[in-house]
Amino acid sequence: MIRDIAGFIDEPKFTPTGAQYRGRLTLPGVQWTGRGREAFATATVTLEQIADAAESRILWTDQSVQRGIKPTAPSGLPRELSLSDGYPDDRYYVFDSSNADELTDKLLRGERLFLNSLVWNLRPGHFEAYWDDNEKEVTLYSGKVYLPDSHHRHQAILKAVRAFRDRPAAYPKFDPSKEFKVELYFLSREDEGNYFFDKNQRPKPTALSKAYDLTTEDDLSTLAKRVLDKAPSFEAGVNRATDRLSKKAPHFVTLSTLREVMRTFAGSNEVEEAELDGLAATAAEFLEMLAEVRPELRPGTSHLEREQSLASAAVMMHGYAALMQDYGTDLAKLGSERARLTWGERLSLLAPTNEYDHDGWRGDFLSKENPLWQELGVTRVDRESGKILVSNNGGTRARAGTALRRRVGSGT
Repeated sequence: MIRDIAGFIDEPKFTPTGAQYRGRLTLPGVQWTGRGREAFATATVTLEQIADAAESRILWTDQSVQRGIKPTAPSGLPRELSLSDGYPDDRYYVFDSSNADELTDKLLRGERLFLNSLVWNLRPGHFEAYWDDNEKEVTLYSGKVYLPDSHHRHQAILKAVRAFRDRPAAYPKFDPSKEFKVELYFLSREDEGNYFFDKNQRPKPTALSKAYDLTTEDDLSTLAKRVLDKAPSFEAGVNRATDRLSKKAPHFVTLSTLREVMRTFAGSNEVEEAELDGLAATAAEFLEMLAEVRPELRPGTSHLEREQSLASAAVMMHGYAALMQDYGTDLAKLGSERARLTWGERLSLLAPTNEYDHDGWRGDFLSKENPLWQELGVTRVDRESGKILVSNNGGTRARAGTALRRRVGSGT
């Protein structure tokens, strides 16, 4: 089976003393799965071994069969990149540095990670190696090991090991002997692309809301779920399973949206454990008070009623986060009782029965018909259908928050 893979030689190489030459890389404890073209090997390696293989310029990516080079990049950029050169330049290559940095931080903090196997590939006919059936070892003499997948994980591992080696005392929980499973394939360049497609494009990803509901490792989703624990009436309207809102379901917001709202509220991607309960209590109290004046934020309101207003729109949820921040400030300044009384009066200005005047228009402040929202770019009228469309981006979220603050008289 192994002799059918172009690149494996029949006999090992030896040093002048007669000892078996260990080559550029040796994988111990190898197990084989499959036959013929489908054969692949698995082995266990440590973080240190992975980093050493990278530093020896054995590990490479071929960007033509990975996420690739950006179409705006200048011509002539290298297609093949050595892992040892660090992160690809994200001006030219498709690479998420923040994703790799997050993994690096977790490794250095010694956190438990649930990661798939690392993926290596030796292209048949472009390497030389020996399989020792007695020792169950693969010894690589020449050739590049390509990464058809798991590029971000490899970069994170290399960066973590380098940081540890530079300042070991700074990372007391980092363990360079931590083990990872490697899958070693023998694919042509074209099949590397097919592998990447099958692994990254064919699977249907889990909805973000469901993923955030399951994890305990993400600060913002943890904060969002604690808010819901403290705001039972609001919780009934949150879809935790999918990222879509159905006309037939009672939900008016998804957990993934609420998580992003918590980012706006907390002002950071990371929240200290000591802060979680306090922030959750503030947000929950605010949402419960808001739900008292806006029926769209309570179960039982029809989809048609929600469609006519911005009260439950995602962009307005981010606007509410600005008010949550002000409410938190007043809690600290005025105390719980006075803050609740003050904000009960302020939020009453957002009630649909409390009319708002703007350039001759009069009605519910959060109505989609309110011309203020069109002036701010939060809404626009579709020329063909005449429907009012809602824009949800960083700019409109900020402008929605400013408009809400002006309406209720907070943050000034």
